[in-house]
Amino acid sequence: MEVLTMTPGRLRFSRAAAMALTLVLVLAAVVTVHRLNQIRAEQRRQAQRQEAPAPAVPAPTTLPATTQPAPSHAGAEPATRPAALALIPPGLAAVEQPQRSSRAMEEAQTLHAAGNLVAARRVLNDALNAGKLSPADAASARRLISDINQIVIFSPRRFAEDPFQTTHQVRTGDRLAKIAPQHEVTWELLCRINGISDPGRLRVGQVLKIIRGPFHAVVTKSTYTLDVYLGAPGEAGAMFVTSYPVGLGRDESTPTGTWIVEPHKKLKNPTYYSPRGEGVIEADDPRNPLGERWIGLAGMDGQAAGQASYGIHGTIEPQSIGRQESMGCIRLLNADVEVLYDLMVEGKSTVIVKP
Repeated sequence: MEVLTMTPGRLRFSRAAAMALTLVLVLAAVVTVHRLNQIRAEQRRQAQRQEAPAPAVPAPTTLPATTQPAPSHAGAEPATRPAALALIPPGLAAVEQPQRSSRAMEEAQTLHAAGNLVAARRVLNDALNAGKLSPADAASARRLISDINQIVIFSPRRFAEDPFQTTHQVRTGDRLAKIAPQHEVTWELLCRINGISDPGRLRVGQVLKIIRGPFHAVVTKSTYTLDVYLGAPGEAGAMFVTSYPVGLGRDESTPTGTWIVEPHKKLKNPTYYSPRGEGVIEADDPRNPLGERWIGLAGMDGQAAGQASYGIHGTIEPQSIGRQESMGCIRLLNADVEVLYDLMVEGKSTVIVKP
């Protein structure tokens, strides 16, 4: 039987190895504990970040209709993106509408500057009819359309591309009073737009500018305005022409509803028969409150149904425009009612009065 014996040299080696091994284990433990402490500290920091409330971002109250970040050079990304555009709540989706309308305005202004008046008017009128314009842009569009129509409709200049106009070459026996009804306009309008001072002196072969009517009007009581249209207002293809300020009946006495221009009730220099006991005031009398024109109206529906003795007329009190001071009729400034008189056709043109 063999007995294992430990010499002094071997004993010293074993003790040294044990100490080295112990040192390695201690160092490994220290490193492990340090690493665990780092991991736990990082986890605490992440937990604190997740629990902290997110900074509040104020919701935009208004967005500029035409404000967009402009790049510093072509193709460059804007340096700062407006936070409001990225954080629009669902309830504010409608604020994009003025941006769409501004593009229509920009397109129309470009066409107008290039001299393409009919195309510019079409862009604006389509946007108005579609309800795509903000109130401010709608007002601007109406002003620009009105300015364009002073040339396209009311001047002698002819526009072949305009769907609302045509021409007529005068033949033997032609009279304006005969030509005008064929196009549902008045002979006075043909005189106005063709620069004719004497309707009885037409030349054979003369080319006349003709507008395809009839014209219609919409009175909005809340804004004291009368808007003129070609084509039935509110229907496809109707075109806004121009707008006039009006005065209305005292105490809301102008009936709403649809009226028609009554046959044989359009008068120049009308005589006034006062319902207030003032007697008869002759035409051209400076006291005559009707001014220089009377357009008689017959009520068709709404509050207007069955109503008579109402009309559109001028005034000797221009300060009453924009106020409720008449006995129920619709007042215009004398210069405005003279134009409207030339537009409205008896038995054809309608006037819609709305709140």
